[in-house]
Amino acid sequence: MPASPVSQNALDDAAFAELLQRHRARVLHFLQRLCVGEAEDLLQETLAKVWRLRASFDPARNGEAWLLQAAFRTFCDHRARTARRPVAGPFVEHVEAPVRASAIELRDEVVAALQALTPIQRDLLLAFHRDGASVEELAARHRLPVNTVKSHLHRARTRLQERGGRDDAR
Repeated sequence: MPASPVSQNALDDAAFAELLQRHRARVLHFLQRLCVGEAEDLLQETLAKVWRLRASFDPARNGEAWLLQAAFRTFCDHRARTARRPVAGPFVEHVEAPVRASAIELRDEVVAALQALTPIQRDLLLAFHRDGASVEELAARHRLPVNTVKSHLHRARTRLQERGGRDDAR
C-alpha cells in the first residue's frame, strides 16, 4: 500500500529539519562574523524563512551553501530595515545637518595632516596617490625594497586616518 501524501511530507520535513540542524552551527558562526550581537536572532529568522521556503530546496544541490546564502540575505534585509528605522527617543528633538567645510578649510586640514607625516611618508604617499607612481617605481626612485615602500605607505595612511578622527588646532 503506497504511503499517504501526509506521511511523505512528514518524511521530507524530517529530512529538511535534519539538514537545518546539521548546518545550524556553521550558519550561526557565519552570522556571528557579520554581526556579533544579533547573530542568534538572525539565525532564527533565517531558519524560519528557509522552513517556509523548504519546497524550493533542491536536495541535489549544496544544502550548506543554500543556507549560508539565505543567512546572508537575511542579514542584508536586517541591515536595510535598521538603516530605514527612524531614530526616536526622548533625547533626540532636533538633528542639525552637518556643516560642510569650505575648500580652504579642507585644504588647510590636508596640508596640516601631510605635515604631520615624516618626509619619506609624505613623498611616497603623494607620489603614489597624487602622481600615480607604482610601488615598484617608488622603490627604485628611493632605493628602497618594495615591502619597505608598502610599509611607509601603510603607516602614512594610518596616521592620516588617526588624525582625521581628531580635531587638532596645531
